[in-house]
Amino acid sequence: MKNYIMRRLLIIIPEFLGIALLSFVLLNLLGDPFAELKLNPFISAADITHLQHMYGFDRPVLIRFFVWIGAVLRGNLGISVISGESVLTIIGRSLPVTLSLALFAFALSVVIGVLIGYYSGVHQYSLVDHFTTGFSYFGIAMPSFWFSLMLMILFSVKLPLFPPGGYGTAGMDSAPLIARFADKLRYIVLPTLVIAVGSIAGWARYTRSSILECLRKDYVRTARSKGLSEQRVLRRHVFRNALNPLVTLFFMSLPGLFSGSAVTESIFAIPGMGRTTIDAVLNNDYMVAMGCIMMYALLLLVSLVIGDLMYAVIDPRVKYS
Repeated sequence: MKNYIMRRLLIIIPEFLGIALLSFVLLNLLGDPFAELKLNPFISAADITHLQHMYGFDRPVLIRFFVWIGAVLRGNLGISVISGESVLTIIGRSLPVTLSLALFAFALSVVIGVLIGYYSGVHQYSLVDHFTTGFSYFGIAMPSFWFSLMLMILFSVKLPLFPPGGYGTAGMDSAPLIARFADKLRYIVLPTLVIAVGSIAGWARYTRSSILECLRKDYVRTARSKGLSEQRVLRRHVFRNALNPLVTLFFMSLPGLFSGSAVTESIFAIPGMGRTTIDAVLNNDYMVAMGCIMMYALLLLVSLVIGDLMYAVIDPRVKYS
């Protein structure tokens, strides 16, 4: 087990470097972020040359990449070419916002989606099964930007129950903790619902398919032939084995929620990682964009390793040598 963990952790290093190199090269295809300054008559050519030299744009892309990756290994993700702030400062400010939004939506989608999928799979072709199947297609196909606007119109304009955007009321920083929490909760209800609906649909479909597959297995027929109660068969032999393929989905869906929340954060004006990444790409702020992309990549790679290890916890038949 220890050898397997070490091998998986070592594999992360070349994977991370490969993602970093590809992302760095693609982002640099956007061009020099200081090129537009040449159109400004109040900025001298010497100042532009100085900025290009300071950020390394007078050197080849590969040289700049190795300089950048060396700085990353020392804990320095660079400085924003737009605001002049440290990338670590920007990520440290936006990451907690996305965490509070994505994790809340993730927990909601997993619990509701698995319960719906389990009931739908056990009661195949029932009225509930047909309804959840239709809801799954609707949730997966529905554009998040359209759903965001519809919820905003309904619950912020027609029925002013929730704020249409933002991440907190001005002046609440000095309020008591409970009051600040309640205020933040009002602002994340609508974006959380937008993110969770599509995820609930996906979890329901995957769980239903996994339950139906397990119901056809020989060990389920054997358990029933031994006289075990239907609830015990479903709980111990069907549901537990149906969780195995969901483990990979669980850990692979977590990074997707962070990256997939970018559109929702932009529409609701939430200052999270997703909106920060989009703004950085649109403004050609490649240092901030690279920092955000690397956070997503690291989260995905670590999640995959944890997902592989969780197989052995859930299924004792899985052994790692």
